[in-house]
Amino acid sequence: MTTRWRGEGAQHQGARPYQEDSWRLITLGDGSLVAVVADGMGGHAGGAVASKLAVEAFVHAIEQGGGLADGLNGANAAVGKGAVGKPQLAGMGATLVAVQLRGDELRWISVGDSPFFLIEAGRIERLNADHSMAPQIDAMVARGLLTEDEAEHHPGRHTLREAVMGDPLTLIDKGTRRLGPDARLLVCSDGAQSLTMEQILGQIGRPAEGIVQAVLAAAKEHQDNVTVVKLERAR
Repeated sequence: MTTRWRGEGAQHQGARPYQEDSWRLITLGDGSLVAVVADGMGGHAGGAVASKLAVEAFVHAIEQGGGLADGLNGANAAVGKGAVGKPQLAGMGATLVAVQLRGDELRWISVGDSPFFLIEAGRIERLNADHSMAPQIDAMVARGLLTEDEAEHHPGRHTLREAVMGDPLTLIDKGTRRLGPDARLLVCSDGAQSLTMEQILGQIGRPAEGIVQAVLAAAKEHQDNVTVVKLERAR
């Protein structure tokens, strides 16, 4: 019998007065489960609009029979088109991470720095690439050019190298993987990275809402928007 998957999601605006994250879960006709999370940027109005447009366009493309790449292309086009002739939305964009689960096969696609994690056999692993400046800055630590403290507090650490804005995308992460019987996944906005990987692993048994609350509790100095979508096999 084909493995079925289920998901649940939760989000919080944190200390911000607005929410720029959007997310959706959909089950397709072939039984596969798709989760998509977008984290908007461009201020209160722009970020919220961009993430909503990205998720809606992504879902529409998938429901019309497209693949994950079609969904991403649709999202990118929708965000670009949504800003045309609207000065208040100029420069808006979003990160996007989407996964598709069918049986034991995982597929993903992402742009930006929003992470998703695989928890399997008691271990946690981030599967998608980080398209912010953080990996480059951390590499400077390894080369002795920065201290760990300087890297952690570097003003450009969270600057995005790629985002869904309507321009041609040059950095896209995608892949496939076979999953073990105890695999679980968390598809998140970058606010979830207020928790360390070890802390996330310790929270995996909780509902999505509980994981969000743990993120907020850990982010004492700055509470970003946070979205967590938890995916696991249906029992």
